Amino acid sequence: MGEKMKRLDDLLTSPMFLRGISVLIAFFLWFYVGADRMGDSMKTLRCKVEYLNVPPQTVLKTDVTEVDVHVSGMRTILATLGSDAIACEVDTRGLSVGKYRLAVRTVLPKDVKLIDISPSQIDIEMIRFIDRLIPVEIEVREGLPSGVYLESVEIIPKDVTVRGVEKDLAKVGGARVRPTLEELQRGGELLLPVDIAKSEEFEKDVTVEPKKIRLRGVLVKGIPQKAFPIHVNLVGKPADDFDVRTIMSEPAEAMIQGPQPLLNGMQAVETESLDIEGISGDREYRVRILKPADETVRVVSPEQVRVSVSLKKKVKAKTLSRIAVGIEGKSVYPAWSVDPSFVNVTLEGTPSDLATLESADLPFRAVVNATNVISRKLLVPVLIRIIASKNVRVLRVEPQNVTVTAIVD
Repeated sequence: MGEKMKRLDDLLTSPMFLRGISVLIAFFLWFYVGADRMGDSMKTLRCKVEYLNVPPQTVLKTDVTEVDVHVSGMRTILATLGSDAIACEVDTRGLSVGKYRLAVRTVLPKDVKLIDISPSQIDIEMIRFIDRLIPVEIEVREGLPSGVYLESVEIIPKDVTVRGVEKDLAKVGGARVRPTLEELQRGGELLLPVDIAKSEEFEKDVTVEPKKIRLRGVLVKGIPQKAFPIHVNLVGKPADDFDVRTIMSEPAEAMIQGPQPLLNGMQAVETESLDIEGISGDREYRVRILKPADETVRVVSPEQVRVSVSLKKKVKAKTLSRIAVGIEGKSVYPAWSVDPSFVNVTLEGTPSDLATLESADLPFRAVVNATNVISRKLLVPVLIRIIASKNVRVLRVEPQNVTVTAIVD
C-alpha cells in the first residue's frame, strides 16, 4: 500500500504529468474561446430616425422615418438587442431652406458592430413656414332673411393662426365659419370648422389653428346694429418741444345701425376734426362723431365723446465741438498743459433748449482736476461742471480722457 502511494505521488509531481495537465487546460481554454467566437451572428433591426437641430419656423419634409440597421456581435448580446438601444440620427445643423441628401449616423451599444444601414442617406427638404393671425368672420350659408340680423355675437377665439410658406399665405383671403340658419335658430353654442378662403390652390401644406371655433349669437328682428371702434381725427401738431403720447376716447366704441352688408364693410367710425396745433400740455376735449356718408347708416350712441390727448417732451441730441478743457485744483507744479486741449460734448434736451446754446454762454465747463497730482505726466478724465440751470443733460464727452503734463521752468 505504501509503495502504491509513493508511485502515485511521484506521478503527480513528475514534470511530464504537469506538462500534460497544462496542455489539457490550454486546450479547454482554446475550445471555450473558439466556441464563443463561433457564437458571433448578425441581426437586422428597424430603427426610427431622429432629425436633430431643425431650425425654428422650419418644417422638415421627408419620406423616410425608419431605416434598417444591420449589425453583428455575440449571439448572447444580439439575442436581447432591441431597436430602442440603437440611435439613428440625421443632423440638420446650419441648413437653410432647400433640398438636401444627408447621411444617417448611428450610435451602437458596446460590443455591437455596424455592418450596413439601409438607406444610408436620406433625401430631405427644409421648408420655412410663417404664421399669420387672421380674424374669423361669420358667413351664414343661406343668408339671413330680410329684417333679421345676428346680435351679441361671441367668437372664441376671435383670430386663428394660419401657417404656411409666404407664397401660399399671400393667397389667403380670410378665415370664416359658415353656420346654417337652422343652427343659429336653435341657439346655444356652436362648434364650427374654420374655412380658409383662398384666391388659388396652395402649393404646400397650409394649416390653421385651432381648426374649430366656438360661436354664440342671437337672431334679432329689426335693423342690424354693430359696435365699432372710434377713430379720433387729429389735425395740427403740438408745440415744437412736444409729441403726442396717447389719444384716448371715452367711450372707445360707438353703436352703429344700418344694413348688414354696409356694416360688414365698415372698420371704424370717425370723429370731427380735433385741432391740437401748438398745444404744450395734456388736454381734454368734447368731440362729435361724424355721421356716416350713407343715409341708411346712423350712429345710435353716443353722439359725442370725451377725448384725452397726452403729450410727451420731444428730446434730441446736439454735439458741441471744440470745447476748451480747463484746469482746476492746486498741485506742486505751477502750470499744466492739456492734450488734446479741446473736447466734443454731446447734450440732450428739447429742440428749443438746444437751440439757445451758444459756445460763449454754455451751462457747463469742461475741466480736469490737478489737485494733489505729483506725476509730471498723467492721463486723467474730463469732468463736466454744471454752472447754470438749463433743461439739458450731458450724454457723452469725446475723448473721455486727456493727458496733462506739468510745465516746469
